[in-house]
Amino acid sequence: MDILKPELIWVDGRCYRVLENIERTDARDVPPYFEDNNYHLDDKDCEDEYYDTDIEIVPYGSTKFKHTFRVPKAFFSYIIGAKHAVRKRLESETGTLIQIPKLGQDGDIVIIGSDRKGIITARRRINLLMEATRKKLEFTHFLSIPLNEGHIIMKFNMFKNEVLTNSGKKSRGVDETIFQTPSKLHLTIGLMTLLDETERSKAIEALYYCNEHIVRPTIEKYGQIPIHLQGIDIMQDDPSEAKIIYAKLVNKTEVLQKIVDEIVDYYVKIGLIIKSKRQSNKLHLTLMNTKFQINEEERNSKNFITFDAREILKAHENTTFGETILKQIHISQRHTIGSNGYYLATAKINLLEGL
Repeated sequence: MDILKPELIWVDGRCYRVLENIERTDARDVPPYFEDNNYHLDDKDCEDEYYDTDIEIVPYGSTKFKHTFRVPKAFFSYIIGAKHAVRKRLESETGTLIQIPKLGQDGDIVIIGSDRKGIITARRRINLLMEATRKKLEFTHFLSIPLNEGHIIMKFNMFKNEVLTNSGKKSRGVDETIFQTPSKLHLTIGLMTLLDETERSKAIEALYYCNEHIVRPTIEKYGQIPIHLQGIDIMQDDPSEAKIIYAKLVNKTEVLQKIVDEIVDYYVKIGLIIKSKRQSNKLHLTLMNTKFQINEEERNSKNFITFDAREILKAHENTTFGETILKQIHISQRHTIGSNGYYLATAKINLLEGL
């Protein structure tokens, strides 16, 4: 990370700087206690916090106030810190008492203080710490557009066979293990880390909201949304050190991209997708990815392997992978397989119903 241009994250309408590089870890493997100083509040933010009125604070006893809010238990160890250091620092700096459920237990966090300003400041700092921590955790779900249709799978298999027997046969790092599973072909809209049932329910409600207020109105205005896949490209600049090859979307109207951008913006607004310079809303169909052949621990490393894509790019510059229309949008669970070979769906909307 460039220290002069740190990554920014948004929490409840405020922009904060993340001052340390963050690596993802599996949400299922959170350490018992963890101390982190990767969040920072500008002085102005601290001064303005007590003017917020969007959290409920109630009287507690005769002289104090209390605020209660739900937090997924995966965050508890980060808020507590090693030897309770993070919690104690938050309490000291905000003049509050912060009650957190015991490790492994579900429950609410309670902030008690003698004035509202201290409680609001503590809540804001916990929010910021959770957002920074969420970036470290492995993504659990993603919004997807399934493209595992027969004719697209056939085109993909033809591409795979040609690469393995001809254009990529002598290319470094190219073998069958880095190709996508045909039944899992899809477009990714956005990645999420959903840590408990409450967050999953929130994501489902958001999908239904987007269907009613974004997707359906757009289809009514423009008609069926076409998806045309032609040509390939890589994510990196150097084709001799490629990590991903994807099929490009030929968007004549940009309507599909507009739908995707609006869906992502809504999920960012409600805090389920973290906006990051490392994530792009640009739609693409992943065909080859070196992460497919490595284990979970290696998958989180920045130093995973590459392959030489130069001959493949030349051979398939204009290869057509098929055409279809926007039919479904799923909340898909990562690293799962359903009965049809696609990812298990936490929820989905069928856009052909009622037409």
